[in-house]
Amino acid sequence: MAGVPQVSFSPKWLCAMALVLAAGMVRADFTVELDGGDRLEVHEAGAQGQGPLFLWLVNQYGELETPNAVIQVLAERGATVWRTDLLESLLLQRSSEAIRNMDGTAVAALLDAAVRSGRGPIVLVTCDRMSVPLLRGLRAWQEGGGDTTAVAGGILLFPNLYRGTPVAGEEPELLGIVAATNMPVAIFQPAMGSNRARLGELLETLYAAGSPAYAWMIDQVRDYYLLHSDEAENKALDTTTAGAMPQEVRQAIMDTPNQLLEAARLLAAAPRPTEVAALDERAETPIAPAYGLIEREPRPASEYALVDARGNRHELADNRGRITLVNFWATWCPPCVHEIPSMNRLAAAYDEREFGIVSINYREEPEHILEFMREVEVDFPVLMDQDGRVSDEWGVFAFPSSFILDREGRIRYSVNTAIEWDTDAVRQVIDALRGRTNASNWY
Repeated sequence: MAGVPQVSFSPKWLCAMALVLAAGMVRADFTVELDGGDRLEVHEAGAQGQGPLFLWLVNQYGELETPNAVIQVLAERGATVWRTDLLESLLLQRSSEAIRNMDGTAVAALLDAAVRSGRGPIVLVTCDRMSVPLLRGLRAWQEGGGDTTAVAGGILLFPNLYRGTPVAGEEPELLGIVAATNMPVAIFQPAMGSNRARLGELLETLYAAGSPAYAWMIDQVRDYYLLHSDEAENKALDTTTAGAMPQEVRQAIMDTPNQLLEAARLLAAAPRPTEVAALDERAETPIAPAYGLIEREPRPASEYALVDARGNRHELADNRGRITLVNFWATWCPPCVHEIPSMNRLAAAYDEREFGIVSINYREEPEHILEFMREVEVDFPVLMDQDGRVSDEWGVFAFPSSFILDREGRIRYSVNTAIEWDTDAVRQVIDALRGRTNASNWY
């Protein structure tokens, strides 16, 4: 980007940086004391640096090789990085629920320690759900009388700032902290990420709160690109970030240090708020996930016209007259793959004129799907939603998401997680819909 010196890394730079870390080049630990006796364990890299001080909050999945390599590159570029694992320090479970319930106390204490160090500009950095305690910490620090000129703001990589997973087809709700954030914020949004279409809403909410928010679009990668590694480091990420690193992911990771340094300069130059933004505490309450088949008020499903992995065209209208299960999925989603055999069995139990399954794949290539289908039996068409538009129009937030349509193409049930499809409960729903052949029978 303009004004930023570019750095070239060898193709093996991640491995080299990992070896540097393993050799003990990260500075000795220190602790930040919290009220109540807890303490944050902090690891410091680049202590002699004259650049920004990044406060790096370790993600939900713990210490991983690639983010640590990026930290080391930042240190070599003149930045200082304080890395802390909030969940480990506070003895909290590594779960989305634990993160959504964290207040901002620990992050505010870390900010106080950073300000006392005299270094700066100070920038908080994290990814995914850990963005929630980051924003809460920024606001708690403001509320405690922190000098807003001493902290540049926060950088959020592929943030998840929602109250939880909604009923499939319904729009997710942002947590209240988003509308109560007026400190500068930069968002790194993967162009192929699941929340790409919601970036506008997120920015508008931040703008309305008074935040001078900025966004970087990271081309050709999905969420969690920064957590990629050749060998699986966390079971929960095995299918999303492990394996041979695609060139576009490698390039995105190599670009990250420059992008972070530029974002730090941008945030440091942004205007600062003079007051703390109001917080709607009611919107801070996480919502409980709705599992299993959820009956919906009948409404027409959004149209689609897509080709399947073999190049055949399909439209929603093709399914009129039969009950249809429409399933949104991706091969990198383990629950999606897990439910395929039970969907095969369910489809086999019915005459295809009475019931059928259509799966819509999210932003993968036909060649990849055909290769996948050589390994995993899929007895129904796989339609290619390569730009994600159809998934967005159907309100898909999590994968898998599924919808059961009646004979007239109206959504009657939805599911926002994987289930076993060939069960009596599911067949009873399908059979009830099969027996309803006109509108008068639905009410």
